[in-house]
Amino acid sequence: MMTNRIALAAGAALLCIAGPVTAQLPPELAAFDAQVPGDLINDPTRIDWESYGQNYETSGRQAADIPGGGAARVFTVKAKGANPYDVATNVPLLVQIGSGDRVTVGFYARTVSTERSDGKGIIGVRFQENAAPYGGFGDTNLLIGSDWDWYEVTARADKRIRKADAIVALQLAGAKQQIEIGQTIVVKGSETIVAKTTVAAAAPQPTLKDPATIEMPDSLRSAGQLINDPTQRGWGHGGTAGTWQELDVPEIWLQKATRFTATQVGENRWDLSTSVPFATAVKEGDQMMVAVVARTISAETEDGKGVIYARIQGSFPPFEGFGDKVFKIGDRWQMVNLPFTATRAFGTGDATVALHFAGAKQNVEVGPVYVFKTN
Repeated sequence: MMTNRIALAAGAALLCIAGPVTAQLPPELAAFDAQVPGDLINDPTRIDWESYGQNYETSGRQAADIPGGGAARVFTVKAKGANPYDVATNVPLLVQIGSGDRVTVGFYARTVSTERSDGKGIIGVRFQENAAPYGGFGDTNLLIGSDWDWYEVTARADKRIRKADAIVALQLAGAKQQIEIGQTIVVKGSETIVAKTTVAAAAPQPTLKDPATIEMPDSLRSAGQLINDPTQRGWGHGGTAGTWQELDVPEIWLQKATRFTATQVGENRWDLSTSVPFATAVKEGDQMMVAVVARTISAETEDGKGVIYARIQGSFPPFEGFGDKVFKIGDRWQMVNLPFTATRAFGTGDATVALHFAGAKQNVEVGPVYVFKTN
């Protein structure tokens, strides 16, 4: 296994790009593309990937010793699945895959704990379409050691996968384990990534978009400074008290929602939960407002309304935070505005809005979440 260290950094000015693949990349990735072999076909600055399955938790972690930019996604798989893909995360691609294309994915990873006797974690890697019948190629199992290392898989496509459906699936249910995955790079046209380039590091940090480009209720336009990206739904779902499912909901803002089904009342209200990251630092005394769009499908409560708990807390254990609140939602889509005053500080990218669903046996759907700093 190659151990060369690689990470991407943007230059002071973006480079002009030509060619059928790179022309489709966002302009801000132009300098990144210039530093890798072949053609860059994902966004290596993001790790807020869509994850799914049961009996797992995921969260973000930042530390200076994480190679490739200082950030990683933590996956805790609580039981080995019947299939490796029973817990997985999807790295989206930015271009279509053509039949015959040579595609390579590389990523940093390490195993924190595992039930395997060899002490190694296991990740299944597959290039595939994120739509039925989920066709793909390049199926490979990688054994992940306890120290940070760089792992690669390369394969030649035997089918076409359209841009809207193209992903790299990282399958995690091959063992009861906790694995961290860091910066991930996908290229076309090269059989390797790390052996041909070494470039400077850039931390994959949460980013902010121009609020004018984001769909939201008109009443929020003057709420304050938007400090999260509501279009990104790589939230940290987890817990043993139920399940979650990603949905397309065309009648609400941004057309996406997640259904949280609490199959039992948890010992703790966070036994079914999610965490929504935001990008800025928090200072003690900061005033914030969180707007949650949600509805109840069913709830075993006295009034039939779903009950959601909310707080702002750290991204990492012991999840210290502030502003614990509870609110109810009816069976129609509604927006609930929650004010918060920071009683402690967090560094840039270290805080999330946590939503807890295990206070009742219920089925609720959460659409976009908007986080504003109001002072």
